Amino acid sequence: MIIIPFGTEIETLLGILIVLSALYMQGQSFVDPTIRAILVQSFLISGLFGMLAIQSNSIELFYLAVLTAIMRGITIPRIMLYQVRKFKHSLRETGTGQKIPSLIIIGVIIIIIGYALFRIIIQPFIPNPQVSVAFTLLLLGFLLIISRRNTLVQMTGYVEEENAILLAGALIAPTIPLLIEFAVMLDIFGVVIIGVILSAQRDIFHTLEPADVEQLSG
Repeated sequence: MIIIPFGTEIETLLGILIVLSALYMQGQSFVDPTIRAILVQSFLISGLFGMLAIQSNSIELFYLAVLTAIMRGITIPRIMLYQVRKFKHSLRETGTGQKIPSLIIIGVIIIIIGYALFRIIIQPFIPNPQVSVAFTLLLLGFLLIISRRNTLVQMTGYVEEENAILLAGALIAPTIPLLIEFAVMLDIFGVVIIGVILSAQRDIFHTLEPADVEQLSG
């Protein structure tokens, strides 16, 4: 086992940045920065996996860190960003023009309630405080999915939920997450591809989105 100077403080900082990245996504009404935020979040989680791998001398966590960076930090965001550039989905995300302030407030409330529930219900059985980050991230990902209508933004929420599950697994049982990652990697890739196809279909058939009506109305 290797001791990293200020390792606990760095892990705490990474956890805070991960939660802030999720809250930042709630505050975006444009598709492009939401996708870039999930890119940053995935790299932060990959960095946390890397630190855990060094501290525990675990080759499984090292592989998981690399795989997370490649798939969730590079490949999947690049596919979605290509969709944004190809079909010009960088406009305001459907139906969120007036909802952003309330979504941010709801996100903050979820963070507070999620941490409180973790302390009361989960922490007596799982004493690792970093698991609270994964639990909060799971709730915020669910909020992102149900509060948005744009397919690509909903896909980022799905990836965020998978990030939360992997993070929780790495903190609770370090040898299991790599198996989970291989199991869900193809599922996520397939869901993203389907989301890209559905999102592009509207542009191919030139249908008018509610977002277009919202922008036309001022």
